[in-house]
Amino acid sequence: MTAVRRRRGGGGSGGTFGRGVAVVPIITVIMCVLHSSAAQFPNPCRTPDLKNGLCVTVAQCPLIQRLLNQPLLTSNVVRFLEASRCGAQDRKVLVCCAEPENVQPATTAASLPVQTRPPASTPLGNRLSYESQLRLLPDECGVQYTDRIIGGERAQLDEYPWTALIQHRRKNGELKFHCGGALISDRYVLTAAHCIENIQRSWTLTAVRLGEWDIDSDQDCANSYGERVCADPVQDIAIEKYIVHPGYAVQKQSVKNDIAQVRLARPAVFNDYVQPICLPLEPAQRTISYDGQRFVVAGWGQTEDAPRSRYKLYVGVSGVPEQTCQQQYPQAGIDRTQVCAGGTAKQDSCRGDSGGPLMYVGQRNSEGVMYLGGLVSYGRQCGLEGVPGVYTRVNQFVDWIVSNLEP
Repeated sequence: MTAVRRRRGGGGSGGTFGRGVAVVPIITVIMCVLHSSAAQFPNPCRTPDLKNGLCVTVAQCPLIQRLLNQPLLTSNVVRFLEASRCGAQDRKVLVCCAEPENVQPATTAASLPVQTRPPASTPLGNRLSYESQLRLLPDECGVQYTDRIIGGERAQLDEYPWTALIQHRRKNGELKFHCGGALISDRYVLTAAHCIENIQRSWTLTAVRLGEWDIDSDQDCANSYGERVCADPVQDIAIEKYIVHPGYAVQKQSVKNDIAQVRLARPAVFNDYVQPICLPLEPAQRTISYDGQRFVVAGWGQTEDAPRSRYKLYVGVSGVPEQTCQQQYPQAGIDRTQVCAGGTAKQDSCRGDSGGPLMYVGQRNSEGVMYLGGLVSYGRQCGLEGVPGVYTRVNQFVDWIVSNLEP
């Protein structure tokens, strides 16, 4: 089984992805949670089913809690949850609740204005069917056209072509990359919710970069079998809007439902250096055990406050049993919506991006392709013995992802 194809029209010897690559520890990310917006609390509101309610935290709304705890979220439930969101306070999502519990009288002295954001969903009557939305995903995915036979720390020019960089504009007008992501179609990139919600208030999300390899070079070129090969130009595409999971919450020692979708203002152009990764849609991929699973993380080490690499790097990691991860993060409430990987000392160089992809090889249509297993969420520090990194487990969110796709 292979997730590698020979370069289109190119020479060289093809090989099996990851063969001979030593499994080394995961990148863990020290997530710097910065400023967050808040809403006046509790404000009156109208629920999606047109009932009078109050804008409260998820913990104060039994109905929303029951919906979030369902084993499988249907597209109708996802739409209800999206439409219920009414703001944020103290890094907690607020929802419109018809029958809230333990609501105190409104106190707004310490509240901040609600941060304006693109609409999370379109009117229910205009939504596509789930089957139609599935067809918005590409038929071919998770394929890279590299000639790699054995591994190395630096990715090849066309390796992991779904890795994305999230760009923001700082207060002084400077453009910077602060997080990573994964391209899943020509219009959508997945990233961590904290890369959207918990950036500095003076920053503005601007664009997504695709097809990057050497951040410091205008044109990416590398030697391959004695020949100079240059990549197609990078694609910098403006962000049309973004959708943060309605259950996203930053807690004292953990982050929950740390996933967001970014919609591009125009379609990406697929080539050898820009390709989508596969979502784990099939039943076998939704129920797969990640204990001992061989993963790869790739990126430039982009986090909110960490130095980056010039070149795209990669590292192999192994999945850690949920119980083991719970022991390392006893107060975090690690659950089935998360996956842990890595944890070997002194072999880690923080090669992944905050919000970047955790990938694995799986079977699709009788061939090996790369699936998106997780998104970098948080961790203690790089290369700490026995302490894995925590990732958002993507196969638990595929219905939510698909239900928000638009043409």
